[in-house]
This record gives sequence, C-alpha cells and structure tokens, in this order.
Amino acid sequence: MLGELDLKTLGIALSLVTLSMTLLLSIAAWHAGSEKGLRHWAMGNFALMLGLLMNVNQDHIHHSLSVVLANGLMTLGIGVTWLGVRAFKGTSQPQAGPILAALLVMLLLWIFRFHFDSLTARLGIASIVLATMSLLCARELLIPAEQPLRTGYWLAGGVALFCGLGLTLRAIASLSSLSPTVAISDNPLQSATLLGAMVAQIGLASGFILMTHYRTAMALHRLSERDALTGTLNRRSLYEQALQILSKASETQLPVTLIMLDADHFKRINDEFGHQTGDAVLCHMVARIRQHLRADDLLGRYGGEEFILILPGLDTVSATQVAERIRLGLCNQPWHAEDTPVQLSISLGVACSDQQGYVFDILLGAADAALYQAKALGRNRVELARHPGTAPKDEMALRLLSQFRHNLDV
Repeated sequence: MLGELDLKTLGIALSLVTLSMTLLLSIAAWHAGSEKGLRHWAMGNFALMLGLLMNVNQDHIHHSLSVVLANGLMTLGIGVTWLGVRAFKGTSQPQAGPILAALLVMLLLWIFRFHFDSLTARLGIASIVLATMSLLCARELLIPAEQPLRTGYWLAGGVALFCGLGLTLRAIASLSSLSPTVAISDNPLQSATLLGAMVAQIGLASGFILMTHYRTAMALHRLSERDALTGTLNRRSLYEQALQILSKASETQLPVTLIMLDADHFKRINDEFGHQTGDAVLCHMVARIRQHLRADDLLGRYGGEEFILILPGLDTVSATQVAERIRLGLCNQPWHAEDTPVQLSISLGVACSDQQGYVFDILLGAADAALYQAKALGRNRVELARHPGTAPKDEMALRLLSQFRHNLDV
C-alpha cells in the first residue's frame, strides 16, 4: 500500500506540513517573551523545512544541495531542537555538537556521492545520524516531571523516540531489498519515511506547544498562591493547604503545630531606613526562617510582618525547639543596609494539635493569643499557647498592653 502512494504528492504534503509547523512555532516564539526553547524549536524546524524541501526535489536541484546540504540542514535542525529542549529545562546547551554533526554528515555524504557513489551508504549515514539526534531529544524528554508538564514532555519525547526508532529501521532497511535503487522513487521505504516525517512534525510541534502552555499555566498557578514580595504562601493558599494537612493528621492522629510569628519593632525599621529596606528585611527574615524548615513544612505570610508556620508531625516540645532556633538565628544574623546592621528580632506563639485539636481556626486563635503574650512580656521570645479552658483572666489586659506597646513601638 505504501508503494502505491505518489511520492511527489507526499513530498508536497510534507513541505506544507513542515511550513505550517514552522509558522506555528515561530508565532508562539514571537509571543513567548523570555520563555526559553521556543526560538530554538522554531529555528530548528525552519532548518529542517529547508532540508526537506531540498531533499524531495533531487530531480531538479544539484546533489551538492539536495543531498549534501539538505541532510546537513536536517541534522542541524534536529540538533537545534535538542538544544531547545535543554534550554527549556534550564540545562547547558553545547552548541558545537549539532554544528559538528551537520558538518560530519555533509562531509560523509559528499564523499559517498561524488567520490564513491553509493546510495545505500548515503541512506545509512543520514539515517543513523538523524536517528541519534532524535534519540538524544527523546532522552531529554522521557523523564519524570511534575504534572501536567509531564504530559507535554512525554508526548514530544514519544514522538522523538518514534523518529529515532523509525530512522534506525530505515538505516537497516537500506541494506535490504527495500532499499530504493534511485534517490527519489515510488518505494515503500521512501513513502514510509515521508509519512513518518509528517507525523513527527505535527507531534513534535504539538508537544512543544503543550510544554510551553503547561509551564506557563503552572507559573501562573504558583503566582496565584504566593506572596509577591517574600515568595511565601499567601493567606488563602496557606489556609487551603493547612486544612489538607490537618485533615490527614486528624485521621492518623499525628501532631501538627502552628506557629505565628511577628517581627519586632518593624515600624521603627521602616521609619528609620525606609520601606525598601523594610521589604528587604522581610525577605531576609523569610530566608533565615526557611533554613530551619523541612520540605513538607508550610510558611505563609498572614499579613504585614506576620507569618505562619505549619509543622506537620511535630509536637509542642519539638516545635518549640524549632521556634527557638528560628528566633536565635534571626537575632544572630542581622540585615546589613549599606554596611549598617539592622537588628531584627521576632516574637513567636506556638499552638499544637495535641492540646488544641485539628481545627485550623482554633489553632490560629491559640497561637495568636500566645503571640500577644510574647509581645506583652517584652518581645523577642517564644510563648506556648495555653491549654483550652485555662486562659488567664488578664488575657485582655495582655492584649491591650501588647497593642499599646506596638503603637508606641517600645
């Protein structure tokens, strides 16, 4: 059936498909801004398009162009595509590799066309080199990745693997009876090659577009749940993730601790050094806090200079030790503004589920009361939430004293 397909029609169809995919990737790259990879893919597809156009017109173009240069351009195109995949992933891009591969292919094809004319050798050389470049792309893409990005990776990687295996089979078939006797002929091997190239063009372009789309969607999702200044979770996202942690912990009866912390004398820092320095101090504070957190701990900005920590698996004693290390770490590492140290201290309130239960609002209220107590008792200290039902009668007085000191900033 493949042998019955008209090769010229397939060549024209392949040229149109390649042109369409090149335009699609070019438009996407034009609007992608700083997104890495798309420009490589557009340029690689353009080089591949030129090589394919030359190669399918061997009856009308000198073989130095339609064979030697055409296969060099196709090799370079897949090589640049490989560089684009590495750029997208943020890894190094050894640009000399694709260039050297293209030059090597051109040299070998020149030898086996104008010195030792062998169509079998040319088909084998071109197929093996193109298969190697395709498999390199597949190797970069068929890796574990976060969903939904993994879908785009595996689609493009699967198509690249299909190309690599298909070109390897083409190299093997070139040694058999399926090998064409002339460069361009209505032959099953040639028809299968052109059909496979069309499928690959559409599949790779679709995979690359999906990869870019999914990464953009993931970045927007992260922005929607992060505080713009500090990069910590915003209030809404912290609340949602905390509820999930508390729900799971409630089922297994593992402890969860909530720590509420607040920067001391932050108004004074803003007034003395300016709000830009104040912002930098907050980022410095967050960086120091993160040094004491585990991978599954949550850190979110509750408002202003107030932050909340969610520490799954830690009871009151362990969480208090963490809170004390955070407090000492900030005291011992001041922020420097133009060689002037900006001393920073924090007050912390600690509430654990082993006393307060697994309801977020109750934990938050208990930690907030403990924080007010730390403020009222002189700041720069860690206070534990009192057991429910044992709150002192003078709690309101402590809150008023804390608020009074905050207003005076003493």
